[in-house]
Amino acid sequence: MRKIIVFLIVVFAVAWVSYADAALVFNADFAQDGTYDSSWPMKAGEVVTVDIYVSNVPAPGLISMGFKLTYDSSKLEVVTSGTTVETTNWPYGPLPELIDVTGDVDEIHMAGFRVLAGLAGDNIRLGAVTFRCKSEGTSEFKLLTRGGDYKGFVLDCIGEGCDPSDPVLCLDGDIGPGVLLTTIRPPILGDVNGDGLVDLADAIVVLKVMAQIEQGDAVHVTGDVNGDGKIGLAEASYAFQKAAGLR
Repeated sequence: MRKIIVFLIVVFAVAWVSYADAALVFNADFAQDGTYDSSWPMKAGEVVTVDIYVSNVPAPGLISMGFKLTYDSSKLEVVTSGTTVETTNWPYGPLPELIDVTGDVDEIHMAGFRVLAGLAGDNIRLGAVTFRCKSEGTSEFKLLTRGGDYKGFVLDCIGEGCDPSDPVLCLDGDIGPGVLLTTIRPPILGDVNGDGLVDLADAIVVLKVMAQIEQGDAVHVTGDVNGDGKIGLAEASYAFQKAAGLR
């Protein structure tokens, strides 16, 4: 009996440490290519769908999620038909809700839960948002807690009789004052890979495009330098000249 008690104490101690050390990590994938983007160029009229992910989720995993997204409504507008909760992971709960805060919609609330085992680990998809760029400029796309009495990211409970609503199991505190997912910025001529620079890396991306070689990097047509709406020899030449200091 003593050994069993000691074993249970160790198990719950390890679980407590996992909760205490948990630090949820949030990311945005604007190209929907499996690569997370800390910045993204957009020009007026462009439409893009961004996937929202959470990682570093400790066992026994999340049984619910809830958050809000903020953006600059003077530069971006939400395409409601493309804004969804990931129903495979979160089959129950409300649909995304657009909140009018400053005379225009500039908050998106998402929430959902599951009744089976919690989801743990990395790259857990939360949902997707489709934006249309209204005007070029620099703005922030942030994730925050919903606030109030809402509990968003709640871990599944351990043991018989546990209370899933116990604040100890709620990881919303990891979000703090908010998480900057992506900075949306104006396009840069010749920046084909979207990293904010024009260098040899862009020339290599263009050459791969021209040779029809598959690559992992997103190709940004917003880097078009001659206004033909295509990525080709003109962009490769421009990138080589920039890298050589000739422009």
